[in-house]
Amino acid sequence: MKCSVCGSENLEGSAYCEDCGARLPQGMPAVTQEAPAVPLAAPQPAPASLPAPVPEPVPAPLPQAAPPAPIPTVEAVSGTVRCAACGAENPSYEAYCEDCGASLTAARAEAAPPLPVVPVPVAAETPAPTISARPRLSLVDGGGEFPLDRDVVALGRRSPADSIFPEVDLTEADTESYVSRRHGRIVRQEGRLLYEDVGSSNGSFLNGNRLTSGVQAEIREGDRLRLGKTEMVFLV
Repeated sequence: MKCSVCGSENLEGSAYCEDCGARLPQGMPAVTQEAPAVPLAAPQPAPASLPAPVPEPVPAPLPQAAPPAPIPTVEAVSGTVRCAACGAENPSYEAYCEDCGASLTAARAEAAPPLPVVPVPVAAETPAPTISARPRLSLVDGGGEFPLDRDVVALGRRSPADSIFPEVDLTEADTESYVSRRHGRIVRQEGRLLYEDVGSSNGSFLNGNRLTSGVQAEIREGDRLRLGKTEMVFLV
């Protein structure tokens, strides 16, 4: 191949002139052998996931047979029983006489000792509380006592103009007139004494508790009954 600069001949395929070093534009590039193309392998499908192993069923335990019931032992019975028919002696465990065949049940019952009789204690009945024949109300300040000797005893202040004369007259003890003319009453019922407020103005109090008008309350030994400001103690 001729160099276009200096005109020197160069070998075919040279890229530069051997004399002047100029590039040989007409030089053919060296032919290189390309490696044959390797065909790409087709993508392989991903292996399907294997199903989870199924556990083998565990066989249920066989029901165990119940242990055999213990065989009751027969205890030897000592003693003898006399036959009531023929008078022969038989072992106490025999049901019939070995000589005459009579039943030994009656003879065994006669030979058995009688069972002891245990007395059953009977609880003593507690008598119902009864009111003595002389129950009374006593003023706390020592001003006097009022017997409760009737089935119905009225409590209050006397008023001749209204024909009111209570059995428990608190006119003298109640100087400030806190007690109503008809304040309350005590009723004897089935051996008990019951107090009832009959609509007083200032109320009735049993042991410090205000009583509801028209409702009966039982009074007992030592109870304190206050009407207005007048206080009494119940004694029997």
